[in-house]
Amino acid sequence: MFVESIVLKRFRNYDNLEIEFSEGTNFIVGPNGSGKTNILEAISVAANIRSFRGAADSEMVKWGEESYFCGLFLGDSPFRQIEIGYASSPGFSRKKAKVDGREIHRVSDYFGRLLTVIYSPCDILILNGAPELRRRFFDAILARIDREYLSMLGEFRKILSSRNRLLKSIADSRGTEAELDVWDNMLAESSYGILKKRMDFISSFTPSFRDAYSGIAGGDSVPSLGYQCCFGDLTIQGINDKILGLRKKDIAAGTTTAGPHRDDYILYHENGRLFSACSSQGQKRTASIALKNAERISIEKATGERVVVMIDDVFSELDAERRENLVESLHGENQVIFTMVNTGSLDTIAFSNARMFKTGPSGAVRAE
Repeated sequence: MFVESIVLKRFRNYDNLEIEFSEGTNFIVGPNGSGKTNILEAISVAANIRSFRGAADSEMVKWGEESYFCGLFLGDSPFRQIEIGYASSPGFSRKKAKVDGREIHRVSDYFGRLLTVIYSPCDILILNGAPELRRRFFDAILARIDREYLSMLGEFRKILSSRNRLLKSIADSRGTEAELDVWDNMLAESSYGILKKRMDFISSFTPSFRDAYSGIAGGDSVPSLGYQCCFGDLTIQGINDKILGLRKKDIAAGTTTAGPHRDDYILYHENGRLFSACSSQGQKRTASIALKNAERISIEKATGERVVVMIDDVFSELDAERRENLVESLHGENQVIFTMVNTGSLDTIAFSNARMFKTGPSGAVRAE
């Protein structure tokens, strides 16, 4: 599967833009601030409903406008077109998703139609940032390869939200502790299902990550990846007992203090030290790229589909050898879209059938 073309209207700095891509390699080159990354963001919005930058829909609307549109025409795909549209006015906003002109109402029915992996400078936050960022990263992978997991995660969030509302009510003397029993049972069952899928997944993901890191870093020692769980006994009864034991603490805090929403994914060296605490910037950048390589491999193994690879200027912090190793890992059947200020750090001749685009002021993009 690949993106044949993109149509943007009132998106970021683009009023009206159409680009036809090569199904092989594409380079979008231009100065900082010219809108290179906005094109990748638009593809991610159309593929995944939300921005990989974490931006709100209102932030992606062109200044002075009230709506945006992102449409992708696809090749080697069971469907031809996917579209995302957003419109807002004072006190009102709406977002629509369509596949071949038919509106899709459930996220689970749309998510994963186009499989993408984005390599971005902000990926290093997966290592350095809060546990929430790591959970979000792995949840997004799991959701694309396991539709049941996406449904389970949605159900868990509903149960968690209801339990948290009740905890606040109990603290305000508007609810009783006995009402927690049913929510605790539901939370334990839901948590067990999510944790089992996460742990099964991390067992298969870790070897791919370690191979990817080794392939880029050469002789560097390779970090390991583990899952840090709030619960010791990973049975429904064991989880329920833990939740019950934390009940007083949860009531006092007004929130659920243990569960899949509090767990973490940990990278560590062979000596057990945290990778984020004692690694160089280059090692961290290598690890973040290895995570993305492993994401791509995991999705393709699970789905049998080729993902669209987007690389948003991640070469600046890699030495020549690691750049070369990364590029070598990308040679295959995937469509690849690079953004960069200039191509000086990359041998573009090595990519056959490549297409070059130059971005300029006022949202201008021209094919070279």
